[in-house]
Amino acid sequence: MTMIQITPTSGEGKIFKNSHEACEYINAIERQKARESGERRWMFIRRPHQTFSALYYRSPSLRDFFTPKEKEAVERELGLIEILKGDRENFLQILCTPHLDIEPLKGDWCKDYCTEHGFTYSELVLKN
Repeated sequence: MTMIQITPTSGEGKIFKNSHEACEYINAIERQKARESGERRWMFIRRPHQTFSALYYRSPSLRDFFTPKEKEAVERELGLIEILKGDRENFLQILCTPHLDIEPLKGDWCKDYCTEHGFTYSELVLKN
């Protein structure tokens, strides 16, 4: 079994069972920063199809603000993964198809975050 350890610059390492948990931890750090500064620079979010379709069909005036990927997600009835890495130029949207493996995307995002913020990212292999 592989676990993930993230150690911030403060030195207090946290261990996670998978990339999903590590991703949630980093998203929580970034949400706190956003509350303090009003700006969010890093995020990894999976948005369900219902989120976009509700906005798209109930608020036609907002349709002009949808990205091409958001419109495609509504049309194809798919969720959308949104990945932000530091600024709007490093923003990526990926259609959440049934065969998409999200764990490697989350793992890469976590590694990039740790590198950018001086955190240590380690994968620990536990033997039974």
